[in-house]
Amino acid sequence: MNKNLIFRYILIVSFSGLSTSIFAQQRGEVQDQEFVIRKDRVLTVPVQPRNFERIPVLPSPKSTANFNYMVKPFFLELPPLEIAPEASSKQFPRNNEELFPGFARVGYGNYSSPILELRYNLWEDGDYNIGAKLKHEGFYTGPIGGKNSAETHTNVGLDGTLFKDYFSLYGQVDYSRDLYNFYGYDPGNIILQDYVTSQNIFNTFKIKGGISNIEKMSDLNYDANLNVRLFADSYMAVENEVGINGKVDFWYNENLRTGIDAKLSLTTPSDELYSDINRNYFKIKPFVEYRKQGLSVSAGANIVFENDITMNKKSDFHVFPAIKGSYMLDEGFGIYAGFEGDVIRKTYYDFVMENQFLGPSNELLNTVQNFVASAGVKGTVNGEFTYEAGVNVGKYANMHFFNTSPTDSLRFNLEYDSDTRVINYTASVGWEYQDWYKLTGSVNYYQYTLNDLNAAFHRPEWELSLGNTFKPTEKFLINANINSMGGIVAYRSTTDKTEVLPVIFDLNLKFDYKINNQVSIFAVGNNLLNQTNQRYLNYPVRGIQGIGGLTVKF
Repeated sequence: MNKNLIFRYILIVSFSGLSTSIFAQQRGEVQDQEFVIRKDRVLTVPVQPRNFERIPVLPSPKSTANFNYMVKPFFLELPPLEIAPEASSKQFPRNNEELFPGFARVGYGNYSSPILELRYNLWEDGDYNIGAKLKHEGFYTGPIGGKNSAETHTNVGLDGTLFKDYFSLYGQVDYSRDLYNFYGYDPGNIILQDYVTSQNIFNTFKIKGGISNIEKMSDLNYDANLNVRLFADSYMAVENEVGINGKVDFWYNENLRTGIDAKLSLTTPSDELYSDINRNYFKIKPFVEYRKQGLSVSAGANIVFENDITMNKKSDFHVFPAIKGSYMLDEGFGIYAGFEGDVIRKTYYDFVMENQFLGPSNELLNTVQNFVASAGVKGTVNGEFTYEAGVNVGKYANMHFFNTSPTDSLRFNLEYDSDTRVINYTASVGWEYQDWYKLTGSVNYYQYTLNDLNAAFHRPEWELSLGNTFKPTEKFLINANINSMGGIVAYRSTTDKTEVLPVIFDLNLKFDYKINNQVSIFAVGNNLLNQTNQRYLNYPVRGIQGIGGLTVKF
């Protein structure tokens, strides 16, 4: 058996060598090759388990719109295109009304009242906008003594904006000259037949510059500006102000945002009774706001520093809450409420713009709003009629009032009340019917509770305003407005008594007719019922007053 096995093994090796040499002669020479055959070798492959799990389905992306695509196969063997991107040069159509950078208006009316208004803008080329304006309006005669009650207003200014990729720089320079006469005397007095009123001219110079982001729908929005105001009148009132205003807000998502509003005001007023005063005011208001599905809630604080000197003042530093919210129960009805305290900045310029017949002031004070609580309802009916009604209850310190001077009946003095309670009932409506009629109206009723004064001098007990806009054709526009107020209490120094002034009722109309896209004519009528309205004691306003003119775009 051993010999047979040996013999077989020799034969296998011989034939293997022979076959290897044959293949080597075909492909190349191979030498010294050895093969080992093992019959007991067993090759095993590990068992791989089958995966019966299905691939999970990924969630479909959500979107606010549906997109349908129609795909058509094209079997064309074309070489790839070389794309060279460049800015689009498509000329989008413009409205013809936007092509006129210039605007001019001229007119004339009774009471020797010319009006001239010019405006021109450079905006066609570049990334900037520059504008210039000029306006003069005069009433060279008035309701009392002709020229003795004259009044003129002149304003010139420049403004501009430079647009960059993500922000804009803006600025403005403005000058105003306003002339008033102290005409609150009795023209029927024989002694005053040749009386010549004294004039007061207000000169105001303003300059402003700031920066703001361009995309207002971005997550981060900001606006900051520096402004300077110089004011002087014909007497001894002078007030200069340097102010810095800034605000920034950040949207975390479409429902939640936070922000900060800040204001700095530094004024140096002087008058006959005071000088070398520095009135400083700084306010910062951080807040958080949440909006979602008809719900709007805002919570913040008014943090104020001011250095006015008053009796029983505890601190120059104030912190007040500022909370407000509203909720629309449905599209037609909602409720709102709020609670806020603040220090309202008041300068001499603010007072004299409210009452131009102000005499020398003893002191200037800000109004401290200890709180104002408000609540009401609002909504929309049929998508056309809007309404709002509510009540505000407030507590104030140093609220200002205008009272007749006991030594000069032509002028008014500033008076303050240390503790004032005010209840204000308010309502407003709006209605727009198609494209040819629009109605707006509001009414307010006030109740004052005072601590130091006998009455809320020269503040109305109620106010009413009603506006109507008609557009019967594309070329014709009509405005009819009513403004009324009543319950104004004044003190007459000659009788040492208070009295209620007659109700003020002013009906005014305005007509505009467009001849073409560049030329239109207008007519304005004020106090058409010829009422002797007195907003301030001894100062009746002009009677029926009309003016007509021409407007040109170029």
